[in-house]
Amino acid sequence: MQVINACHAWCFTQVATCALLFKKREIALNNYKRILTRQPQHVQTLSRMAFLHAEAGNRARAIAGFDHVLAINAQDANSWFNLGFLHQENGDHMIAIEAFDHATQINARHDRAWYGKGLSLIALGRYGDAIVPLQKSAELQPMNPFGLMALARTYFTLGQPDHCKNEMRKLAAFDPKNAAVLEDETGIRIGVDRWWQR
Repeated sequence: MQVINACHAWCFTQVATCALLFKKREIALNNYKRILTRQPQHVQTLSRMAFLHAEAGNRARAIAGFDHVLAINAQDANSWFNLGFLHQENGDHMIAIEAFDHATQINARHDRAWYGKGLSLIALGRYGDAIVPLQKSAELQPMNPFGLMALARTYFTLGQPDHCKNEMRKLAAFDPKNAAVLEDETGIRIGVDRWWQR
């Protein structure tokens, strides 16, 4: 029976995946529901459904979905991250920070969770506390322009122009346009070649 259930889950997942390619969200959801009638604790399906609810803008259902996933498997770092992101979108930054912390405790290399925590701390006005998570995010994902921009802006807000300048230089090495945005915002010049304005 377990093999049949695994086969059913695979088949319904394939149909759902194809449906999503053609933007047939309801067909995908119906196939996910079919999996859950046979395997109500199927974590991957519950996660996919929660993600679809999030994409559709139904945060309450998405949050409930990820809560359900985490009640089954509290060691799912990606679900903790998604839950944190949804709470962040709702402006519930303290709850978001807790969720991001769970994600990074499970997977210390979860760069998006470090970044999310940094953004929530900034939203709470806790700029000094945001430095470490933003640094960790930038170490893990050094080519993420948004992480470097957030870190540079945070240093600038804290009155640390030299640190700000260092992050701007890192950014300029692969994204001169956003480095130029920071030059304009901060007034700190690092000599970005603005070739696109010529």
